[in-house]
Amino acid sequence: MSAKTYLRFVHTIDVYQRTTTSNQAGQKTISFSKAATVPAQFQSINSKRRIEPYIANIDEYEFYISHQDAQYISYNNRIQNVTDRYGNVIEAGPLEITNIQKYTSFGGRLHHLLVGTRRVVEGA
Repeated sequence: MSAKTYLRFVHTIDVYQRTTTSNQAGQKTISFSKAATVPAQFQSINSKRRIEPYIANIDEYEFYISHQDAQYISYNNRIQNVTDRYGNVIEAGPLEITNIQKYTSFGGRLHHLLVGTRRVVEGA
């Protein structure tokens, strides 16, 4: 499961795409629908405890994603259900994408993405 790279993508993630709709009164509602299940490499990088305005634990994660699945990664999308190779859910999410770094190969083409994410804390 290397996706023609030297990286091993042993985890899978579900990418949810954001859609915004407006009702007749002009109020906007945001919903997320599943766009794809993508192979990735998962690692935890940071965890913070926020006290104000209420107590919340905010975890941060990084994902390595192949260039073949780069079309699913944007700042509007969210990530859920990080699973290992045996199908066990490691992180249920939702995770918002906060950072996208593109890495190129020796030939100059896009090789992989390093995606920084943070746990969504609603109402913050």
